[in-house]
Amino acid sequence: MNTIEKNLRRVILTGIFAVPFLAFFVPDSMFFPFITGKNFGFRIIVEIIFAAWLLLAYYKPDYRPKFSWIMGAMTLFVGIIFTADLFGANMLKSFWSNYERMEGFVGLIHNFAFFVVIGSVFTRELWTKYFQTFLFSSVAMSFYGLLQVSGTLATHQGGRLDGSFGNASYMAVYMLFNVFIASYLFTRLKKGNAMRWVYGGVAVFDLFILYYTQTRGTILGLLAGIAVASILTIIFEKKRPKLVRNMSLVFGGLVLMIALFFVFKDSSFVRQSPVLARMAAISLTEQTTVSRFMVWGMAIEGFKERPILGWGQENFNIVFNKYYNPGMYNQEQWFDRAHDIFFDWLIAGGILGLLSYLLLFAVGIALIWKPTKPVSGEGILAKIKHIWTEHTSGEESDKVLSNSILTGLFAAYFVHNIFVFDNLFSYILFFSVLAFLHSNNVSFRKQEKFVKGAPQIKKAETVPFLYAGFGMALAFVFVLYIVNIKPILANQSLIRGMSPQASAKGAFSEENVNAFKTAVSYNTFGNQEIREQLVQTAMRMRSVEGNDALLEKLFDTARSEALLQVSEASRDARAEVFVGMLFYNFGVMNEAISHFEKAHTLSPKKQTISQNLALSYMNGGKTEKALTLAKETYELEKSNTEAAKLYAVSAIAVDKQEEGDKVLTEAFGTTLVFDENLINVYGMKGRYDKIVLILKSELAKKEDPKLRLRLAAAYVESGNPSQGITEIEKIILSNPDFKQQGEYYINLIRSGKNP
Repeated sequence: MNTIEKNLRRVILTGIFAVPFLAFFVPDSMFFPFITGKNFGFRIIVEIIFAAWLLLAYYKPDYRPKFSWIMGAMTLFVGIIFTADLFGANMLKSFWSNYERMEGFVGLIHNFAFFVVIGSVFTRELWTKYFQTFLFSSVAMSFYGLLQVSGTLATHQGGRLDGSFGNASYMAVYMLFNVFIASYLFTRLKKGNAMRWVYGGVAVFDLFILYYTQTRGTILGLLAGIAVASILTIIFEKKRPKLVRNMSLVFGGLVLMIALFFVFKDSSFVRQSPVLARMAAISLTEQTTVSRFMVWGMAIEGFKERPILGWGQENFNIVFNKYYNPGMYNQEQWFDRAHDIFFDWLIAGGILGLLSYLLLFAVGIALIWKPTKPVSGEGILAKIKHIWTEHTSGEESDKVLSNSILTGLFAAYFVHNIFVFDNLFSYILFFSVLAFLHSNNVSFRKQEKFVKGAPQIKKAETVPFLYAGFGMALAFVFVLYIVNIKPILANQSLIRGMSPQASAKGAFSEENVNAFKTAVSYNTFGNQEIREQLVQTAMRMRSVEGNDALLEKLFDTARSEALLQVSEASRDARAEVFVGMLFYNFGVMNEAISHFEKAHTLSPKKQTISQNLALSYMNGGKTEKALTLAKETYELEKSNTEAAKLYAVSAIAVDKQEEGDKVLTEAFGTTLVFDENLINVYGMKGRYDKIVLILKSELAKKEDPKLRLRLAAAYVESGNPSQGITEIEKIILSNPDFKQQGEYYINLIRSGKNP
């Protein structure tokens, strides 16, 4: 191995073996730090090692890609998704994604490049070291999780263990892969080898941490994987009856454990365990399950509209809005994933995208069980019969358990994916396992076969190697800047725009506005996020007393950027809503109405959009239109109490008190509903008697000095000042510190004024 080959290999291997430790990278200086840090780190590493690999493959044909069915299936999958993204609903977003996900085709092509490099460079020994490195990092992550379990370190997702992933589901699938990888390496060693104890310990430790992530889909996947591995071992293993007996016990124990769980799922023991209680809560009527079915139903409708190549990656939000189910009014309003990877690929790539993704599983499992001897006969049935005969005969006894565990991993990941969407590390681990199978499949071929006649280049004959290296360096710098440096700088500018400024003594200043302008000027895939945060900052600052000139500058900047976002994403209801909210908060009702109407057209059944539009109509003096829309919105889903309140407010605003009372009684069983919009409309109509009744009803539930003071004011407005004074005296009696202020209000009332 000469110096050039040695140095290029060193660069490649250093990058590859650094990847497992990216799991711990969480830069606080970035927006969405759990996502962006890991993804930018991975992309930079892949770009470095891919550039080095291209030079190495150019220099020495041994490192050039070799064909396998996995390589073919992966190339087909990436090609179909590229085509789907190219003709998708929003091509730019399909290619670039956003800060929150950092997937899209750019993410996929980096994972594919990683697959190609690792599958072309690794030897069997390197594969073992690579998997050992992942196991080492998983142990470190498990200790991190153990500190979260003990309460020493905080979790980031409401008590569910999530390590440095910031998401319990991401942590769970990371542990799932490592449990099966440790088990696989365990089976490849002979008895007496001390490393078996290490692998076994890692598997148990990671299993413990996986359990405490409380991720039900992954736990179900784990159980399915264990069951599949057990059954396959029992069927195919013929030379080791003790192993068959042990695996039979494992499978039987698994069945018994599940049966006992169902028998005792209502017991106090189960209910007092956070993990078991979450598992016991699984049912067809559970809110999470019902929501999943609703989202999957929307995905099916989206598939019907674009069945062949789908909508392109990162466009599920368009489908979600267009086919929104009003029954999801109390759930997250901006789903960008179907929470099922198969539906996600169905939407992203249509039927071709989904089938090509499923092909990765099929080919992977086929290569795991690929026979070592030539197949006699033709056709799929002959091949299946040959595989069955070869394995059940005992000829492949030493491989049965390890093959079963790898197949169990595929089964576990498959079941996990029914309930959860992928993330960077699940992609890395899945593609790594596929690359491992690819590498094993081509490693026995002679060089001249997989090179297919390519010349044995020691020194480039047509283009000097130095020139090739220089050209590669230029291409690398260009890609690095466009794909990583620009969006990183934009991300950091976004953080500065959102943060209090030290120069302004912790307040908002013109530096924030300039930081937002700088962030968006990089023109990266983060622009939508930057613009949304800019709009939210402007609305937040609207309610703060301060510099009117600064607020005007902030509004002007937010308005121009929000309008640009609308023009760039014309099919995205979310963009219209954000600009509509900006205009609404700043009192520009005609503009607010215009954009809410566009959002309503894009998502006609989403009540939150309809409610914003109805409020805009009402504040813009179009009360009859507000009533018509509010009624339609309520009738979409009558269990939506917020829609019921708005309907009632709209009816009262046009003097249809009976209609308003009817809907309140239907939704709440009473007309005395505490709601700010309802109180405001009664105030506009001079119905202080109704305000008094509403506030008295609310105070009967819970004492609140602020509400009682409002009740006093309502009594005064209704022409009953003496009762207003009585209410203030009640506050003084229960809260002596309020005496001076209360007496001041009493004097105001006696002088004919309202406090």
